[in-house]
Amino acid sequence: MNNISILVIEDEKVLRENISEIIAYYGFYIVSASTGEEGVEIASQFKPDVIVCDIMLPGIDGYEVYARIKQLPQFSSTAFIFLTAKSTRADTRTGMNMGADDYLTKPFTKEELINSIQARVEKLTQIRKNQLNEVSTEPTFKKISDLTKTERKVLHNISEGYTTPQIAQKLFVSKKTIENHRVNISRKLDLSGPNSLISFALRLKAQRMDLLQQ
Repeated sequence: MNNISILVIEDEKVLRENISEIIAYYGFYIVSASTGEEGVEIASQFKPDVIVCDIMLPGIDGYEVYARIKQLPQFSSTAFIFLTAKSTRADTRTGMNMGADDYLTKPFTKEELINSIQARVEKLTQIRKNQLNEVSTEPTFKKISDLTKTERKVLHNISEGYTTPQIAQKLFVSKKTIENHRVNISRKLDLSGPNSLISFALRLKAQRMDLLQQ
């Protein structure tokens, strides 16, 4: 059993169950949802590595699901595969322009589904390997000790996916204060900007969470 988790969001019960069975057969950990709203809620708790999502869903559609999930920093590397009965060039372009990793048109074969997932998994595995190499360097960990206790709290909250306003509210300070802390943290850790800080915080959470909680 591998450690890749997959969320399937599909309102057609038979198709959802068939997709889940195929994915589970190949050793992936699988959860599923029947609506877009349920999918977003499960994703926020479950934090899947790959999301396979139908576009035509009751309530919010697949495009909205993608938009809501991808606005959260903890899903920056999550792969997203759209499923749809639509097959026009414009529909495909819409999904890919949003940043989706792949787009499968129904009906699709078992091989097409698994090949798409495997391609995303291989890419994700390489990304994680690179991140582990980056975050595990001794000088970087030594620099964390240069952070103040408050800066470590801010970094911890960033790693949990909280935004600047949310962190400010949690720590009972102004947004400007948190922004200043973020700048100082980036400077002390030799990070190039906001995106680098978020990426570092997420990688650090996976590796050395205790350093943020000292």
